[in-house]
Amino acid sequence: MEENKLNWPKIGNEKAIEFLSRVVAGGEPASAYLFLGPDNLGKSTIALSFARALMAPALTNQTGFNSDLHILEPEEGKQNISINQVRELIKTLSLSSFLDSYQIGIIKDAQLLSPEAQNALLKTLEEPQEKVIIILLATSDDSLLPTILSRVQKLYFQPVPTDIIYDYLLTQSQTQRSLAKDLAHLSLGRPLKAAYFLENPDLYATYLVKAKSLLQLFTLSTNKRLAALDGLMNDRTYSPTAIKAATEIINIFEGLLRDLLLLHFNQPERVQHLALKSELETFKQQMLNTLDERTFLSWLLGRFKLTAQAHEYLAANVNPRLVLEQLAINLL
Repeated sequence: MEENKLNWPKIGNEKAIEFLSRVVAGGEPASAYLFLGPDNLGKSTIALSFARALMAPALTNQTGFNSDLHILEPEEGKQNISINQVRELIKTLSLSSFLDSYQIGIIKDAQLLSPEAQNALLKTLEEPQEKVIIILLATSDDSLLPTILSRVQKLYFQPVPTDIIYDYLLTQSQTQRSLAKDLAHLSLGRPLKAAYFLENPDLYATYLVKAKSLLQLFTLSTNKRLAALDGLMNDRTYSPTAIKAATEIINIFEGLLRDLLLLHFNQPERVQHLALKSELETFKQQMLNTLDERTFLSWLLGRFKLTAQAHEYLAANVNPRLVLEQLAINLL
C-alpha cells in the first residue's frame, strides 16, 4: 500500500508515521497502542488515519461514519472517563465487525480514565480479542496504571520545530510572513494550535488581549489585580469549564514569565509571544529600573514557583477561581 494513500498529516510526527506505515504494510498490528505527547500535535488525526488504513484499502480515504471505528472521550461536564463508558466500549468492540475487518477503539484523553475505568480496560488488554485494537491518546502516562503501560505499544509525539511550522503555514496559506512567524512561535511546537489560530483570527485576537491583560496584572495593585481577574474569569464553580479556563490562564502566565526569562538572557528569537515583544521589553525595563538583574531573575523564578503551585492546587481540586485569586495576590 502506498504511503500517500494513507492520508497522514503533512507536518511533524515523521517517526510515528513511518512506524505505523510499516505496521499497516506488515498486516500484523499490536492489540493496543498508546500515543503520548502534548495536545495539538496530531495524535487524533494520525490515530484515525492508522485505524482507517488498517480496516480496508477502500476506507483509507473515508471521512464519514464507520461502524467499526469507535471513539471514546470524557463526557461533557465530566472530569474523568467513567467505568460505564469503558464497559460500553468494551461491549461494542466485542461485537462482530460490520465490515469483516478490525474493530478499533480510540480513547482520547486517556490520562483522564478513572481508576475503575482503567481496571475495566485492563481486563480487555490482558485477554486481547482477535481483530480488536485499542488506541489510547494521552498527554502523559503518569496517571495510567503500570499494568496498562506494560500491555501497550508506546509511540511518542514530539513538538515540531518552529521553523518547520513557519514554513508549513506559509506554504499552506496566503498568510503574511509576520503572522506566520508569530503563530509558529506561539504554538510552542504544536502545529495544530498554530493552524487553529490562523483559521480563527478572532480567537487569536482574543488570546492576545487576554495575554496582554495578564501581563498588565504585574503592574497593578492587589485590589486592581483582583478586579481585573473578574474580566478574565468570573466562574466560581468547580466545573470542568472553570478548570480549563483557569489552566489556560496559568499557562499563559507561565509563557509570559518564560518570555521575560528569555529576554533577560538575551534570547529574543525564542520568545513565545512575539506579538507582545514590545510590551514584554517595556515591562522588563520597568522592573530593572527598581531591581538589579540578579534580583529580577530571582523574582522571575519565584513567580514560576507560584504558577507550579497553582497547577498543584487545581490538581488537588481546589476551587479554580480561588487558585487564580491566590496567584494574583502573590504576583508582586
